This record gives sequence, C-alpha cells and structure tokens, in this order.
Amino acid sequence: MSALTCVVDRPDLASVHLSGTGVLGYLHAVCTQHTLDLAPGDATQALLLSPKGKIEYAFRLAVLDGGGVLLDTEAAAAPALAERLARFVFRHDVTVGQPVAGAASVLGPGAEAALVAAGLPGPGPGRAGIGPELVVHRTPVGFDLVGTAAAAAAAELERAGLQRSPAERWELARVAGGLPRAGHELTDDVLAEEAGLLGSHVHLDKGCYPGQETVARVHNLGQVQRRLAGLVFRPSPDGGGDGLPAPRTDLVADDGRRAGQLRSVVDHPDLGPIGLAYVRRVVDTGRLVRAGDRVARVVDLPFG
Repeated sequence: MSALTCVVDRPDLASVHLSGTGVLGYLHAVCTQHTLDLAPGDATQALLLSPKGKIEYAFRLAVLDGGGVLLDTEAAAAPALAERLARFVFRHDVTVGQPVAGAASVLGPGAEAALVAAGLPGPGPGRAGIGPELVVHRTPVGFDLVGTAAAAAAAELERAGLQRSPAERWELARVAGGLPRAGHELTDDVLAEEAGLLGSHVHLDKGCYPGQETVARVHNLGQVQRRLAGLVFRPSPDGGGDGLPAPRTDLVADDGRRAGQLRSVVDHPDLGPIGLAYVRRVVDTGRLVRAGDRVARVVDLPFG
C-alpha cells in the first residue's frame, strides 16, 4: 500500500440521522437538490439557502438501507442545521436526530485499495458505501467515513496497514483539490454559482425551494461578479511559507483596484503556498494580485 495513503481523523465533521417515511419528500421541499427519486445507497450534496439565495448550510446525504437518511456537515454548523430541519417537519413524518461528531478520511493514491483491505464498503458513481452505522462517500481527494462507526472503521484501516496522519493533512488535500468548505468558502454572503456548486449541489430543473428564484435568475442571466479560484503565492524573501496572509485578506490588482478576497491558505509540501479565494470576474486567470505583502498568481481549480 502506498506510503502516501493515510487515514485522517475529521473532528470538523458531524452527522445527523433523519428517520421517518417523509424524509426524502421533506428534503426535496427545503433544499436545492432533487431527492424524491433517491433509493437506498444513493448519495448527493445539497444546500439550504436564504430567501435571497445565499448559502446558509451545505451538506451531503446518503439514503440508508433500513430507511432514513444520514446527513453530514461541518461540525460547528451541525446543531443549527439539525434545529433548522426539525423546526419545519410538522407536515412530514420526519424525526431529526442529534448531531454525532466525528468522522475520518482516507487520502492518497491507494485509498480505494485500503477500503477493500479493511473490508469497508466502497461507493460507486453517485452512490455511497453503506455499512452498519457507517456511510462512505467518495470525494475528489479520497473517501470520507461518517456515522457512529467511523472511528471503528478508521481503526480497521490502521489494522490493515494504513498510517494515521494529523488532521492538517486533510486541509492540505482540500485546498489543493479546490474544495470549498463551510465556514471558509461557503458562507452566508456567497451564492451557489459563485462557489461553483451548480450541478453538484443544486438541481437546476427541480421545483420551488427557498432561494430558488435567485438561483434561477443568476444562472439564466450569468451575472455573478466573482468566482472561486486558486492562488499560487510567490516565494517569500526567506524562501518559506511564513508570513502568509490571513483568510479574509482583501486582494488588490496591479492597478490598485479590489480584486477579491482570500478565504483559505496553506503551505503545501508539493505546491508551495497556495490559497482559495473569491476573485472578481474581471480578474483573468494568470493575473497577479496582492494579498497583504504577498503576491500571488490567479489559477483555475483544482491546482495542477
């Protein structure tokens, strides 16, 4: 098994179990995704939007074999998401469980082989791997394990020969993969199209849901003024990643105009200092911008 493949604890994730006969209909009514026709094992991603179309919550969901759905989202947002969902279920047969913190990720080129070696369920296209108290999601950088059995599954991966790495390894992989994260790139001042989530998190042909009119209008008119992009920072004078600008630092173009805002930044062992930022549409790929006292080049995502 590749030494580059590892298992990482994910304390930043939490899961919420929704049970009852009306779960899929309820989610279809309130979120951005078409959930009515989902079957056991199906998985997707969705958003809850404000009436003005701004992102309030981002989550994944998997339909469980025994009925119900397991959502997972940012741990800090999970209690509020569960409360929000529970507040409006009075017309549906839905019970919203309490958030359960904890998850794990498998990263690296041997991630799929690691799941097989540990006897864990592997997901197919548009599907989740479903096991007892466990859901396995495929991601662009590996696999995420969520549910109350996630810790036990991570231990099985270690027994199968996988090394456990610190949680910072996930953040490096996430930024390099160009994956927006709740609380960082996905905040309540961001539209789904700005974050590049149409298609993955938003079903453009489904019926009414909160914020749908804004989504349709912005998509049809193509009027978003910024996009999620990557930044590759020039080396600092000392040749390291020290002194990187903080998230939410404004970007300035060479003509002195505001060019956007930095949201995440890491010093990647292979790519060097890189970041994710919302960049104004008029700022072309390849252009140089300044974040604080550091200069960066705007690149398309994911990083090559």
